[in-house]
Amino acid sequence: MLKVNIMKLFRTKIWNWWDVWLLKVCVLLFGIIAGAYFHEYIMEYSIVILVLAVILAIRPAIAYFKD
Repeated sequence: MLKVNIMKLFRTKIWNWWDVWLLKVCVLLFGIIAGAYFHEYIMEYSIVILVLAVILAIRPAIAYFKD
């Protein structure tokens, strides 16, 4: 039986700037590909997706500008 330690997923790690950059570029490219593939469905709900993106961006913006 395979024993998996789930708590390793939640550990704190200091990332190098290039690791963060690579992650962001990969997510951007994945989003571009997904948007191109599902463009008809995404354009139908573009207002909902835009509102959701703004709502989800509020917390990080408050945390950034706090203090």
